Amino acid sequence: MSEIITVVAVLRAVPGAAEQVAAILADAVEPSRAEAGCRGYVLHHDRSDASRFVFVEQWAGMEAIEAHRQAPHYQAMGKALAGLIAEREVMLLDAKA
Repeated sequence: MSEIITVVAVLRAVPGAAEQVAAILADAVEPSRAEAGCRGYVLHHDRSDASRFVFVEQWAGMEAIEAHRQAPHYQAMGKALAGLIAEREVMLLDAKA
């Protein structure tokens, strides 16, 4: 039985790059949802801060997360975001209740 791991990734675009970052992140959503270990993958845009984006993802364990990180669309997203992200925080969360 696999454990579901929730990933929350918070990204802040450099000044002036929010629209470009939004497009790059949006391109990763559908291919990520199609991955075998993906149980949920939603991109959010902060209403109070146009430069902040939040992914809330659910994966069927660490193997699925590692496979996602190696996926061509994830690698392409990382390259496309080079120089466009001012801050990045990624949390891997286990449900406790």
